[in-house]
Amino acid sequence: MNKRILTTIVAIVAVILLIALALPYYLGVKAQQSLDDQRALLAKSPFLVIDKQSYRRGWFTSTETIQIHFKPSFFAGVQQQLPDNVRTVLQQPVTLVNHVQHGLFAGSIRPVRAHVTTELRFTPQAQQILARFFGQEAPVKLENTINLSGSGQMHVVIPKFNYEELSGIKISWHGLESTIDYAKDFNSYDSHTVSPGLDMILATKGRASYQDLQLNSHTEYGKTSLALGNSNLGIKTITFNWNDTTDNTIRLDQLVNLVTNLQIGAFISPAGNSMPTKIMIQDLKLATSTEEKDQWINSNGKFGFAKLQYGNDIYGPLNIDASAEHLDAASLVAINNKITQLSTQNLNNEQLRAAIVEAVRNEGLGLFTHDPLLKLNTFKLQMPQGLIDIHGNLGFKSLLASDMQQLGLMLNKMDAEMDFVIPQAIMENFAISQARALFTVDASAGGAEALEDIDQTIRLMIDSAIKSMQARGYIQVTNGIVKTHLKLINGKVYLNGKIWNIEPEPENEPDYAELPAASAPEVANTNK
Repeated sequence: MNKRILTTIVAIVAVILLIALALPYYLGVKAQQSLDDQRALLAKSPFLVIDKQSYRRGWFTSTETIQIHFKPSFFAGVQQQLPDNVRTVLQQPVTLVNHVQHGLFAGSIRPVRAHVTTELRFTPQAQQILARFFGQEAPVKLENTINLSGSGQMHVVIPKFNYEELSGIKISWHGLESTIDYAKDFNSYDSHTVSPGLDMILATKGRASYQDLQLNSHTEYGKTSLALGNSNLGIKTITFNWNDTTDNTIRLDQLVNLVTNLQIGAFISPAGNSMPTKIMIQDLKLATSTEEKDQWINSNGKFGFAKLQYGNDIYGPLNIDASAEHLDAASLVAINNKITQLSTQNLNNEQLRAAIVEAVRNEGLGLFTHDPLLKLNTFKLQMPQGLIDIHGNLGFKSLLASDMQQLGLMLNKMDAEMDFVIPQAIMENFAISQARALFTVDASAGGAEALEDIDQTIRLMIDSAIKSMQARGYIQVTNGIVKTHLKLINGKVYLNGKIWNIEPEPENEPDYAELPAASAPEVANTNK
């Protein structure tokens, strides 16, 4: 009896040992499959090139080595504006060494496929530059836990540092930490990123900083390559202080291009405009959501801030809520690919702007010919002169590609309805700012007085136009607040219920109540 029990125990121990020895090897095979999938995603990046890769698999541990570099076209339009140190680091290859522990309890007490720590190895030239900021500490720390199912979690840390130059440049970086939970096959993932802040003293030029950045997002992929899901970005405070307001070497358009692959900075051109001594934004928030329904994409975006100080002027709060419905997914994919391609070309702002417009006319044509509906659900901005309040919608119905060659045909198939509430003072100031851009006045010849004369003339012109439109019933004016309801249908424009006519009004003008119903699929609440 004892012998039989002993034999059973030995057999059980043998099975356990066999499993204990075989399981790490099996999990190592599965871990390599997961890392192969991750590397395949990396290879699809439009900005990265994988130079070489190797994988050495062991029984309990394995090592993967990948050498990558950024394509020469990476941030092509702004590379020359980057500091020499940053540009040098971006131009050097980087080697990623993944140290893989595969076993049921690798890296934690929870059963997993593997636990991977990534070591980044830079060229001596790049490492020398990075050491000025991070010292002997690794500039990026990356850990990846791969679950038994193939899903997992990545944890990325960029440590804080303090940097100072004799020139007077000082940078205090408070670090960044990001956690990414990804699904099997990377079809979806959730991320949470926090960065306590950044403070830069730009020698004699000024200072820039932000505090408390948080970004949360959920991303998934549907039938197309478009990223669906939602994201929420919040920044507590952003501050810019400029000592030299005439220095235009810091360009807002280039900064926007630097942080987005949409290259929308090409449509921002502040060159030639004097910067105020201080810009401060408080409680900046940006939220987006995108969903797929059959072959259509519906998207919503919300943007706002509590307060904007622009020089001596205070703006805010700002609240924008806009959405786009029934967008053709295939056209969105085409235009997204085209704009990504344009972002890798060394184009100046004028060339890039023209190329994006051309892409919208070609690759993005289907966005207009499949009955899209654009909604401005909310636009409210408190300005020193009063509150701007705009909401409404715009849509196309049965628009053909050939219609887009003629403005009249497009307007005939466009339905729009908008409510406007704008202080007259804001309209005057906008017209004055546009007019000043067209005039050059010699300061030695009474420039200040001449500019004031121009400003007063513009005010009188705007006031005269508003009184004329009010008399004809196109707008309502109460205590300096201009209100109107705009309606575009069948190629005709109605303001405040009256058809817009630059000619003298006919005696029997059609009444608003007799208008045909809008053909747009949905109409925003006009709050009348």
